[in-house]
Amino acid sequence: MNDKSKKLRKMATWTIAVFATVFALSTAVLWLLKYPITTGSNWNVLGAVLASGWLIYVVAAILCIAAYFGYKYYLDRKK
Repeated sequence: MNDKSKKLRKMATWTIAVFATVFALSTAVLWLLKYPITTGSNWNVLGAVLASGWLIYVVAAILCIAAYFGYKYYLDRKK
């Protein structure tokens, strides 16, 4: 495995970790905000959290994907 593929694999791991962290933190905060005001079961609260946080998830995913492909482009141009 050459140096480029090692760097690219490490960047993929980091972008997945960053997205997972953003997803977990935003879901936890939104859960704490929505739980007292949402009626019904925990599934209703989860639906409300996902409905109100979808924009955060999409923006985080787009930024992570852009960072990965930007870094891939950078590595391709470097050599």
